[in-house]
Amino acid sequence: MPRLIPTFKKNIRNQFVRMLWSIIILFTIIVGAFFIYTNITNERLISEREAISEKEQLVRKMNESFNDIFFRARGYYAFKDENELNILYDQMSEFEVELQKFGELPLSSEENLLYEELNQFIVTYRNEILPKAVSYVEADNYEALRELSNSGANESVNSFIAYTKSYTTETDMVVNDHFNRTLDQIKFLTVLCIFLFIIVFIIIGIILKRVIQNLISPIEKLTTATDAFATGDYVDISPLKNKEDELGVLATSFYNMTRSIQEKEEVLTTQNEELMAQQDELQGNQEQLQQSLSHLQQYNELNHVLTFTLDKEKLIEDLHNYLRSIYEFDSSLMYLIDSGEFVSKGLAKETTERLIKHLEIDKIARLEEEKTFVICREVKSASNIANTTYNDYDLYTCIMNSEKKLVAILMATREGRSFSSKELTDINGHMNQASIAFERIFMYEEVERSRKLNQTIIDTTNEGIQFVSKYGEVLLLNKALFNIIRYPFEEIDDKVPQQLWLKHFQKIAQESDELVYFLKIAIIEEFTNTRTMRYSIQQDGRSPVFVEVYATSVFEGDEKVGTMFVHRDITSEYEVDMMKSELVSTVSHELRTPLSSVLGFTELLLAKEIKPERQKKYIETIHKEAKRLTNLINDFLDIQRIESGQQVYSMNKISLTALIEDVLKNFQIDPHHNIRFVDESTNAIVNADEERIIQLLFNLIGNAIKFSPNGGEIIISMQNINEMVQVSIQDRGIGIPESAIPSLFQKFKRVDNSSRRKIGGTGLGLALSKEIISKHKGDIWLESEEGIGTTIFFTLPLYDQEIVENRNELTEEKTISNRTVMIVEDDLSLALLLTEELKSKGFTIIYHDDLKRAYDDAIQIPLVGIVIDLIMGENMDGWDLVEALRNHKNTKEIPIIISSALDKSSVNMDKYNVEEYFTKPYPPEELSTLLLKFVKDQ
Repeated sequence: MPRLIPTFKKNIRNQFVRMLWSIIILFTIIVGAFFIYTNITNERLISEREAISEKEQLVRKMNESFNDIFFRARGYYAFKDENELNILYDQMSEFEVELQKFGELPLSSEENLLYEELNQFIVTYRNEILPKAVSYVEADNYEALRELSNSGANESVNSFIAYTKSYTTETDMVVNDHFNRTLDQIKFLTVLCIFLFIIVFIIIGIILKRVIQNLISPIEKLTTATDAFATGDYVDISPLKNKEDELGVLATSFYNMTRSIQEKEEVLTTQNEELMAQQDELQGNQEQLQQSLSHLQQYNELNHVLTFTLDKEKLIEDLHNYLRSIYEFDSSLMYLIDSGEFVSKGLAKETTERLIKHLEIDKIARLEEEKTFVICREVKSASNIANTTYNDYDLYTCIMNSEKKLVAILMATREGRSFSSKELTDINGHMNQASIAFERIFMYEEVERSRKLNQTIIDTTNEGIQFVSKYGEVLLLNKALFNIIRYPFEEIDDKVPQQLWLKHFQKIAQESDELVYFLKIAIIEEFTNTRTMRYSIQQDGRSPVFVEVYATSVFEGDEKVGTMFVHRDITSEYEVDMMKSELVSTVSHELRTPLSSVLGFTELLLAKEIKPERQKKYIETIHKEAKRLTNLINDFLDIQRIESGQQVYSMNKISLTALIEDVLKNFQIDPHHNIRFVDESTNAIVNADEERIIQLLFNLIGNAIKFSPNGGEIIISMQNINEMVQVSIQDRGIGIPESAIPSLFQKFKRVDNSSRRKIGGTGLGLALSKEIISKHKGDIWLESEEGIGTTIFFTLPLYDQEIVENRNELTEEKTISNRTVMIVEDDLSLALLLTEELKSKGFTIIYHDDLKRAYDDAIQIPLVGIVIDLIMGENMDGWDLVEALRNHKNTKEIPIIISSALDKSSVNMDKYNVEEYFTKPYPPEELSTLLLKFVKDQ
């Protein structure tokens, strides 16, 4: 049924709507009347002000025109200027126009009189006075002109000027009066506006009063009556029932409701008491249900842990927390027997550890038999609050595996509260559930151990293993495969689809199409044989990797379940094959070249009659090529002895300085290379195999010369580094690419470029050198830049691991002054003696036994002194070197010391300004003392 809306004689809404519209209409009428009155008054005042202003401006212009007329007339009278007369007529015309405009305005009687006088005057002046004055001026009759002026014309002009001045004054007074009236009008309008606002506020106040009387006061009375009714008091609201609006109806309804409630209060009270009792009962049931729900939730969580967890520590922790929460243990402990992991509540750490370590054997045996039991203990203590005797109940229960062995033990205590048989049964059931969970964990751990063992076995193999299902998904792979094929997946957590891993192989393999075809064919079910293929991997600018893969099918019974791919890195084998091929090619080339020369020159000697000098040249060539063949064969034999472990080293105390100087004599015949030996060491005595070190030096210096085909300087330096002596051999040759440096010390390894192919070689020199240095417990490495040159370093341990006592002081002195000395001597023994003496005093030695090479170095290197032997073999004279040094700007000031077996020549000493002349033999200390003096004088 539609809801019926009651009707009222006096509707509150209608009352306030009518009142609001009355206010709006009244306010609109008042504001409209005020606006119309203000607008009319302003328009009238503006019109009056504009009329006064226009009349004043015309009077001012007429005054100015009038003055201009008589000013031009006087100008004409004085100078007879026709131009002034023409301007005069123009001014008169302009004055007449302005006078006509003045006459059209609304004028007072006085202004009308002025208008008529001015009209009459201007007519008279134009028609009578001005023509006479012009004729008098033209006749030069100024007497008559003065009489004409005195006849009354000037009086009219002066009276008009006086009138305009007075009219301006009167006009200003009128304007001021108009302004004052405007101000009065504004004040009146302001007062009127304030009056209107007061009326509006009074009306609003009346409306608010009525609202308070008709609405707010009744509502307050109803509120008071409601509060009183709630507290049991009585408030009379009968006056409100007489109202004919909604509040009256509301008051009547409230009055009727209170009477009805009072009448039924007793019944409601009884019902309320019954409801309260029911509410208490429901609340108790709700708490019980909430507790049961909490226990059920905990039990579900425990079941989830027992069903799914594989963590034994978490299992005992959750089980212990559940049992403690349900059965309210005062203190409890649960621990795993094997690992000793435990969970405890209400026990100190020391007590927990003591209980675990010292559990009685009898109790353990009883647990194995009964599984669960309770011990009652009487506790006597004067420290408790009650100071009485009570019983403690200790519960012992356990978790067993399928073999009836203890896995975990639970010990729990209740103070003064025993365990019921139902509780023990429930606890025992929970422990049985936990036993099943532990069995599952043990099975998982066993399977996981087996899986990890299998994976470890697979990972330890060098071959990359990849098992693919018959559907093409990767199920298993090992670490070796990651390293070989740079597999993008670090581990297999799930199946890798065929498309994904085949895409990786297609990306990395040079033979991508053939490899993908091979893999796809091996996966299909029809394939049951074994297939093999080789492919190469080139990625990220690294060296290529060569891989051999073979595929074999895996069966379970007669059903094929997948394919096993085994990827084997055969890069080393491939490189060995390549090196063997290159070795055969290199050896055939290196052996054939000298053999061709030997056979060719031998055939010439046998077949032809040749002159003795040419025969000697041919024989020398045959001898050189035979030595070259011998060296090649020795290198191959050395490599064979090294690989078989049959190389024998004879270690002796040797001077590395003497050894290097002796070796360098074999290279001094080379005219294209300037070989310099810079000795900065203070101790160069090593324990080494002299023959092998000579072989090492020949290899390294020979390489420096061989790979500097355009000649240049080769610097051999030696210095002490801690307990080692370090030798470096630097050339300015073709250099080595950076990518080839790491593999240069491998056997048969040669840099693959056209320049080095032209130079030739077997690639065994550096491999032999590394082996020699390794056996001497040293190190060898090189630094190179292609097109710039190469420096190779090697170190050897010092014989006695000593460093000269004053080495640090000498090093500091060397940083302050130049201590480089050149010794030019062909007697190696004497040169070595002098070198050791000077090095002991902190000098750096450059040794030469060739005068030209000595001169080339001297003009380039700052030296503190040069020691020169005068007899340097056949056709060599030390004075020639002295003369050349004195004639060059870089060396003319360097002190020169003669060391010779010849008698002293005072003439040449004076001629070439030689500092000292030592006659052999002489003590080396004299030389070092003299050079130290040169250093101090610098």
